[in-house]
Amino acid sequence: MRHLLISNRARITPPSPIRKLAHLAVKAKKSGTHVYQLNIGQPDIESPKEFFDGLHEFSQKVVAYEQSQGNDMLCSAWSRYVNRTLGLQTNPGQYIITMGASEALVFMFETCCDPGDEVIVFDPTYANYLGFSTIAGVNLVPVLSNMENDFALPGREEIENRITNHTRAILLCNPNNPTGTVYTREELKLLFDICEEHNMFLLVDETYRELVYDGLEPLSIFHLVPESDRVVVIDSLSKRFSLCGARIGCLITANEQVLAAVLKIAQARLAAPTIEQFAVAYMLENIPDSYFAEVRQKFVQRRDVLDAALKQIPGVSAYKPKGAFYTFVRFPVADTEDFAAFMLDKFSLNGKTTFIAPAAGFYMQSERGRQDARLAYVLEKNSIEDAVETLAAGLVKYGNN
Repeated sequence: MRHLLISNRARITPPSPIRKLAHLAVKAKKSGTHVYQLNIGQPDIESPKEFFDGLHEFSQKVVAYEQSQGNDMLCSAWSRYVNRTLGLQTNPGQYIITMGASEALVFMFETCCDPGDEVIVFDPTYANYLGFSTIAGVNLVPVLSNMENDFALPGREEIENRITNHTRAILLCNPNNPTGTVYTREELKLLFDICEEHNMFLLVDETYRELVYDGLEPLSIFHLVPESDRVVVIDSLSKRFSLCGARIGCLITANEQVLAAVLKIAQARLAAPTIEQFAVAYMLENIPDSYFAEVRQKFVQRRDVLDAALKQIPGVSAYKPKGAFYTFVRFPVADTEDFAAFMLDKFSLNGKTTFIAPAAGFYMQSERGRQDARLAYVLEKNSIEDAVETLAAGLVKYGNN
């Protein structure tokens, strides 16, 4: 019998470093081990009451398809919310509702690029960008940032050196996943100026926009260039409202040609979930503007607890982020993927272990990040302390193997 072949696209699509070792976590849990999941950005903060109130308000007798561009009430509510909380002047017609930021990113790769075109990203980068771009046939071109320089953007010359005739866009996540870096107004302006000069799109993933700390204020690219045709914002409700499972995101742009093209792709997939759109529209209209003060405070406390605990482990160094809820950590091991697998498969402390995301999968350059991991401070403070204590004990045991 001849062997059936799958597509090259399917073969070369990389696995997610966030979920790659999930089968070992499942195995550990089945054996009775408690797993502290610092590998994934799933906050344990309760979803807003207003979202569940919105679910209860849904009274339609048939759960029908929504419009492909999104529920009118949601587009209007999201626009009003952004305008009210950020001081912007978006309008509902600039919004297309998507199934999370993930679908919005796929839409943008498919709209801005043809197969073989290039998009510049900054290493380390959000791992799923690699999967999305591979599926769309787009080549990501990495420009390196590093922990020693707080993951700041490289200089203009270094970025422009990576531009070719096939470069169609620059993609930036701000605040950044996986590093937690918050980019400055000057850095955003630099990227926009480069895109202007080289006639490229600027795609800004603002999924974590409100999650900024240490006196920083949320900054959108729309604060700098509110009506530019070359700017597209990717947004999501998953992280800031603990609504990961609702799968509601959007893209926002003033570019009518982009909106029309994206709508054709959105029509092919029919629509985003109907009930969730209704519920989040209700939530955005009714949630108090003070909501984020408490959420930010919780994440600051968790960040500080994690940072202090990591500093007690010999040989470990960590970047203290100013946004999102991730940090990059360097461990005294040769390969964090091997260490992460060891923690899940061969180690526990008092019936507990810790799941971390190896950092090599966040780099386009495969030799990078072998000693690093991304940790998500999405658990309450006591759990973070226990998780790090478990990591420290695991490092000792791993080093003695």
